[in-house]
Amino acid sequence: MEKRVSTRTIIICIALMCIIGTCMHFVCNLVSSEAAVKVIGLVFPVNETTWEHMKMIWYPFLVAGIIISVIAKEKAYFGGFVMSGIAAMLIQLGVFALYQSFTGTSILILDIIFYMADMIICALLALLLGKRAWIGKTFYLWVVVAIGVTAAIIYLTFYPGSGFVFMDDAMLLEN
Repeated sequence: MEKRVSTRTIIICIALMCIIGTCMHFVCNLVSSEAAVKVIGLVFPVNETTWEHMKMIWYPFLVAGIIISVIAKEKAYFGGFVMSGIAAMLIQLGVFALYQSFTGTSILILDIIFYMADMIICALLALLLGKRAWIGKTFYLWVVVAIGVTAAIIYLTFYPGSGFVFMDDAMLLEN
């Protein structure tokens, strides 16, 4: 039987997603060992590329989806958070591509504003999607999708592509 997710739980969940995602940005600065950076880099951003920052979106959505699904006793929330996490990454990539094509660099305050707005809007979307019965019926599909996205993120950490999303500001200015 589905349990209602309280407004308080929703607010705490979204706030924690934003705070934890933001704090993820700085974890690799806490270690100096190259081996430790490689291990930590599985989850945390290891450089200033747009792609590495997708980890700050994906992992909070993944964890929130698991937690909210357990709290609500409803599998559909997991699928909602997986779908919304993917949407949030695509939106962020699109927004960054658009504004960086004009500026040629990233602008910290815009990065923060876009990130927070993206996280909040897509987390609310995830909670709405979590109330859809058809998403709960496709739970195992969303588990496979989540594993695939996580595997792609890990793979691209070690073998990044050559597109603009894999370039930091210095590389963008060179091109």
